[in-house]
Amino acid sequence: MAMVAMKAAGIALAMNYGVHVGSSIAFDTFCVPHSVWDLARSVVSTASPVCGFFLNTMQVTQTNFAVAVTTTVTALVAKSLMTAP
Repeated sequence: MAMVAMKAAGIALAMNYGVHVGSSIAFDTFCVPHSVWDLARSVVSTASPVCGFFLNTMQVTQTNFAVAVTTTVTALVAKSLMTAP
């Protein structure tokens, strides 16, 4: 049972990381200026709902990943403290 939960958590973390990387690549491609011409038009594109969606997705997936890491570390510490002699 524990292995199934660990597999599910690993798959969820991998998917979360994939969505985070995909959103950051899309944000960099479509929303961040890379030239002088891009800088001139970035005022419009950066304020677009699409760029807001990519940015929000990156923030949510970052929070999800931080929660998963913090919960895992806390569980490991709690288990080690409970099994200490």
